[in-house]
Amino acid sequence: MTVLEWMSALTRYNFEDTTFEAIAVDRGITVTEDVTTLAVRDKELLKADIIFTAVMLSPSSTSSFSYSHNGFEKSVGSETDINQSQKISYALGIYKTYGDAKYDILNSVTNKIKIIPITDII
Repeated sequence: MTVLEWMSALTRYNFEDTTFEAIAVDRGITVTEDVTTLAVRDKELLKADIIFTAVMLSPSSTSSFSYSHNGFEKSVGSETDINQSQKISYALGIYKTYGDAKYDILNSVTNKIKIIPITDII
């Protein structure tokens, strides 16, 4: 299994492959290499980077969409991420463990951002 395949399988976020590639490149990791060649540290930091990308650099809610053509149909429902605080804490723990610079970045903004759940009432 390649690093790209592993990263895609690791999360349920709908990222393009290029997003995973950018995360790996920033860590100096080639996505075509076998994931078994990575150290535990590298895998953990990639996990934290996926969370960082999902929580800090992506929207917290998405709309639904669907399309069809010649009998082919694809549909993705809307979604709101209500567990962002827990995910940030998990990523912070990984970054702190390995002394990564993203710890300070993430820690400095988490004290200023309050994530509140929003519920639609119709």
